[in-house]
Amino acid sequence: ADTITYNAAVSACEKGGDWTHALQLVVDMAVHQVHANAITYTAAVKACEHGQSWQQSLALFEDLRQFPSPAGMSLGSVINACRLGNVWALACMLLDRELARWLDHGMVSASAPSEFSRHASGKNGMTVVLQRPGVVAVFKPAGLSSEKAVEQVRKELQSLGGPDVTVVSRLDLLTSGVLTLALGSRMSASANYVQAQFAGRLAVKTYHCLCSGQGLGAVGQRSVRSVPLDVQVSSGMAQVYASSSGQDACTLLKVKCFYCCKEPQEANSDSFTFLEARPITGRTHQIRVHLSSLGRPPVCDPVYGYQPSTSDSRWCSRLFLHCSRVTLRDASGSLCSAQAPLSPDLLAALSKLRRFDV
Repeated sequence: ADTITYNAAVSACEKGGDWTHALQLVVDMAVHQVHANAITYTAAVKACEHGQSWQQSLALFEDLRQFPSPAGMSLGSVINACRLGNVWALACMLLDRELARWLDHGMVSASAPSEFSRHASGKNGMTVVLQRPGVVAVFKPAGLSSEKAVEQVRKELQSLGGPDVTVVSRLDLLTSGVLTLALGSRMSASANYVQAQFAGRLAVKTYHCLCSGQGLGAVGQRSVRSVPLDVQVSSGMAQVYASSSGQDACTLLKVKCFYCCKEPQEANSDSFTFLEARPITGRTHQIRVHLSSLGRPPVCDPVYGYQPSTSDSRWCSRLFLHCSRVTLRDASGSLCSAQAPLSPDLLAALSKLRRFDV
């Protein structure tokens, strides 16, 4: 067997969550003098992440470091394995060590021109909410795709002689809020540093959502929704559903307050729960599907909500889901937070309801 065959087998083990066999294949390659490349180690590191084996993941990553290309995603896998193994200090040390190594090897850490924030704000309804070394964040309005938002940011930076951007996170088309981008090309130190934080689940994303009904606890109640998710694509549209054979998905929920209709006949449900949601994983439509699986879909969700939702649409014009804050470290190692308050259309929807706390 050659390197390609072994890589296919290691990748199959990674997808199947079989980290022990992935490790054995890497050992077999050495025994049979088959060259292991970056693809081999990347897949094996990912397999160990799935197996929550941080020691083996770290050992494989040390081997991966022999290759010149940066490995932000693989570093994120090791960091997440360390997080799951409750060795936070090691995870943070690895992140800082790799940034220093990448910079020592001449990889660029990019920054946006000082006039970028003023120049880019207002285009396509976007506003620059964070500009730090290696990272920028914009407010993305609902209805604007993440892809178009990224292209707009890239265009504005290029017009100012600034760096390229690398996508590290996305928002659904119907979701508003903070969209974070790494500055620099995919091979830059800053892009890999930010990418590693998202892949390693060190970046904290906070959403706010209004969902139908109650039943998720009293004000201040915290809960965890951990249900694997799978994706089915039909006619170019992604449909996500809970499945035991899907990818692991975890969302932290906290009840903030409740609302009810001022006029009960105006909506299908008499009450609504205003939630703070923090997705630990970053699966497609994760928050929406997790809430729907609880029988508490977001208001005006056209895919996972109650059908028909025409009554709610009389007072809420779109999906009530908003990314309010993203916290991470910039390329200087400093902790920073990009924030975007609820957009005017969602505030207008809340103004038509009556708040109450229980």
